Formats: sequence, structure tokens, C-alpha cells
Amino acid sequence: MNEGQILGRRQKLRRMEVLRAADKEARTREWFDGKVPESDTDRQDRGQATRDLLDLGLLEKDDLYPRARHPNFYCLTPQGRTFLKDVIKKIGKGNSIDWKRVREIEFPTSERRLLAEDV
Repeated sequence: MNEGQILGRRQKLRRMEVLRAADKEARTREWFDGKVPESDTDRQDRGQATRDLLDLGLLEKDDLYPRARHPNFYCLTPQGRTFLKDVIKKIGKGNSIDWKRVREIEFPTSERRLLAEDV
């Protein structure tokens, strides 16, 4: 496996981790932004994954934070929710993801955002 494949796989893992966390409303703003304690070695990758998902239109900032009913600063867009459901359907086991098959996930590119009519 070359460096590009490893990086691509790691990016996919982090992006999926961020999408799942946004779906479950399970993390803090600092976690999404990659601003957690130094002991978290994935923090920079996660911050980049969050920015990538915002650019792709799969994730959005919750403008009502912190007044919102839930404490999540980020949430899935309708396209993000559909994308996550499709990934789970394709490489999932029940409601979870088979992480060994992460290379099969195809994210939209930043040049071409996933549009509502694409799903």
C-alpha cells in the first residue's frame, strides 16, 4: 500500500468518524474542531475531516448553538444523512459500519458537491 492509499484510507476513516458523531450528537465542538487534549493523536485529522465535510456539504454548523435543544455544534445536512445511510447500507452490519471495507466508500469531491438531486 503506498502513501497516497494510506492517507486516503485514513481520511475516509476520520470523515466517517465525524459523520457518525454528528449523527449521534455525541461529541463536543472542540472534538469536531480537533482542539482536544494532546493525548488524542487523531485530533488534527479529525479537525481536517470536519472542514472537508463542511466543504462537501455533508455537514453544517448549527446556527442555534448553544441555544439549541442538543449540544452539538455540527449536524448532518439532508445530503449528509442520505450519504451516511447509503454507506451503512453498502458496507454496514446492522446499524454499524464494517471498518475493514472503508476503502469502498466514495466521497463526493470538493469540486463537485453532493446535491440533493444526486441522492
